[in-house]
Amino acid sequence: MAKAILLAATLLASVGAQEPIVQEFTVQSTDGTSIHGQADLPSGGKPRVAVVMSAGTGLFDRDVRFGASGTERDRLFKDLAMRFTARGLAAVRYDRRGVNFGKSGAELLDKPVSGSSTTQSQRDDLNAVYRWALAKQGLGARCVILLGHSEGTLHIARLAESGAPAPLAVIGLGAVGISPLETVRWQISGRDAYSLEQMDADGDGRVTKSEVEARWKQTPSSFAGTITPLLPPDGQAWTPEQIAAVRGAQATAYGLHKTAALNLADDAPYPNADTPMAKASWWKSWFTDAASPATMLARWKVPVFLHWGTVDSQTAPHLQEPPLRAALGNNARITIHPDKGHGLGDGALLGPIDVAIADRIADEAAQAARSCR
Repeated sequence: MAKAILLAATLLASVGAQEPIVQEFTVQSTDGTSIHGQADLPSGGKPRVAVVMSAGTGLFDRDVRFGASGTERDRLFKDLAMRFTARGLAAVRYDRRGVNFGKSGAELLDKPVSGSSTTQSQRDDLNAVYRWALAKQGLGARCVILLGHSEGTLHIARLAESGAPAPLAVIGLGAVGISPLETVRWQISGRDAYSLEQMDADGDGRVTKSEVEARWKQTPSSFAGTITPLLPPDGQAWTPEQIAAVRGAQATAYGLHKTAALNLADDAPYPNADTPMAKASWWKSWFTDAASPATMLARWKVPVFLHWGTVDSQTAPHLQEPPLRAALGNNARITIHPDKGHGLGDGALLGPIDVAIADRIADEAAQAARSCR
């Protein structure tokens, strides 16, 4: 217990905040499902601006545990929330539908509810929380900033496409800028070949065993945590032809994944009945949805702060950033962080978010909040 108190005190000191005031809430989504969450308020009382946070893919509760440090900082949204409240902003975060906050094991999921999730329901759940944050009978914030991580940025883009009122600003971490279809296709059939090419330190087209050993951890494919599949098949070097063969073989694998997904019944639990996180229609959408999130998000003429890491294993910035920059024009505020991953930390996939980056994100929110009228 003493260690836990000391850790909490250290974390609070690191962000310069007192313990936030917690306001629990429950809202009804469009289909009547109850969505639960909390607003963290600065000690001075209700602020004018709230940051509503939308998580990425996974059975996340409001804290969004997505880190590998074994510390409280692995709770990405809780960590960011403390930084927002330290700057006088409210932080609004919510549990994915059907996920019971603070529970684990058999008590984690309300399976009929967690298995009801679709692309539309996730957008609607976010919309319900967004409206609560603005409503006088809810939080009563004057302005809202929407923050999304990974797929959470898709929910925000779809909210913009639906005609929802524009927020004060948007913050995207590991954002999705190309279509869901293109994103998953790269994850399945493009990531490893791209990573191998990134290991070619001398640019001669061959990737030697020593180059792999020296550079594999600075590539998206390091998310798997093993070097073995990346070592040259002959023990010496990858040739350009062999890397092209990897790309071709994984394109075939992508086709098999797509066929298997499209053969699922839309209402089937995904990935299975024991731990359902969505209907299979949600998974199928990653193989069929060619719509541009960048174009959707551009419907809102507001500042959009975007952050990626160069070794992001899920939403590689060399693919995701260009369409967002083109669509958003002068509204885009883009930062690509060297040697950081999808969680904006030191790993290609998981966080915690680098402390300096987390503080920068909070500072950007505070900067945007100054324009609230």
